[in-house]
Order: sequence, then structure tokens, then C-alpha cells
Amino acid sequence: MAEALLKEKLEGRGIAGIQVSSCGLEADPWSTAEPRLRLVIGGAYRTLKDFQSRPISEEIVRDADLVLAMEERQVRDIVSRFPEESAKVATLTAYVGEEGDIVDFIDAHEGSFLEWLRTCYTMIDRCLDKLVEKASKSGFAP
Repeated sequence: MAEALLKEKLEGRGIAGIQVSSCGLEADPWSTAEPRLRLVIGGAYRTLKDFQSRPISEEIVRDADLVLAMEERQVRDIVSRFPEESAKVATLTAYVGEEGDIVDFIDAHEGSFLEWLRTCYTMIDRCLDKLVEKASKSGFAP
């Protein structure tokens, strides 16, 4: 979701030259984007046409200028795996000055999957607006 929305927001603001991709700590390689996501993010879903999930790796983290996670526990996991890259790892919320985590469905205790997606969308969308504003002024920096 965050990848699709960020790509759409950058495109909408005419900000070029920023490569956006996602990976997961426990991603099933080559899985496609969740189809129900289209119900929540609408047109941004088009950016996921060729999306295939991939697990986090040393190469991905090393090559990234910035690594944003949804939860603090994910930041701790990434930093424990790649301690030399810790300066460029943060939660999305903390990076843009918001509080809290964007919690995984398994931990969210939300009613339905779609309700959880909508809750995530609201928080991610707000944070990404701030992220794009930051990028338009000074780029992304850890």
C-alpha cells in the first residue's frame, strides 16, 4: 500500500528521480499485490501492476537511501540484521513526526481485513503527504 501511494503522490507532485520499492521481513517471494487493496487505494493500485513481493536482504538495505518500516518492532529487526545500516532505518510515522505504529493485520485486532486496510490507509496516506512534502523541500535523508 505504501509503495503504491507514495509512487502516486510523487508522480502527482512532479517529483522525479526517487525510486520507491518495498520488501517484507517475512515476504513470500513473488507474491502479487492483495487484490482487495484496490478497494481502498483506488487508482494508485495501477502502480502495483507488476508488483512481486520480496524478502528484505542485505543488498536492498545497503542500496537504499532510506528504509521505512511500519512498526518499531520491524525497525528493531532490520537494525539487528543490518546494524551497519541503522542510521537510515526508521518507522514511517517517526520519520514524519507522527506517533505510533501502523500495525500489521495479525496484531491489529481489527474486525475485518477491509476495516484494517482502511485504518492503515488513513494513517499511511497522512504520513506520506508529509513525506512527499519533505522530499519536495530537501529529498529523503536519514
